[in-house]
Amino acid sequence: MVPEEVATAIVSGVPDGYPRRVRLPAAPPTYPATLSYHDLWWIPNDAYGSYMASGIHGRRLSGSPGLDLVVVHFGSQVISPAVPAVPLVQAFLRLGVHLDSTVGAATR
Repeated sequence: MVPEEVATAIVSGVPDGYPRRVRLPAAPPTYPATLSYHDLWWIPNDAYGSYMASGIHGRRLSGSPGLDLVVVHFGSQVISPAVPAVPLVQAFLRLGVHLDSTVGAATR
């Protein structure tokens, strides 16, 4: 569904001229820079080659080639500053690692 050159560009890393590391949106200035962003994709810079598209109202598409995982999250985003942000990127990765350790071990 996605042209091969587009998929390759997403997972090949952040091109020169793009910010290498950024903080999560709305994160405090002291929050560590853990993400990169290019061509409308967030790159968590993890060991699994993950990438994520994020819609403005909470929808997300996350892929982790190293875990053979795709997560589609349909949700709504709470805008209230009184509600802490849900760490979805970390949750998606933990889900993938768990599935890889249980399902992957059974198929090896």
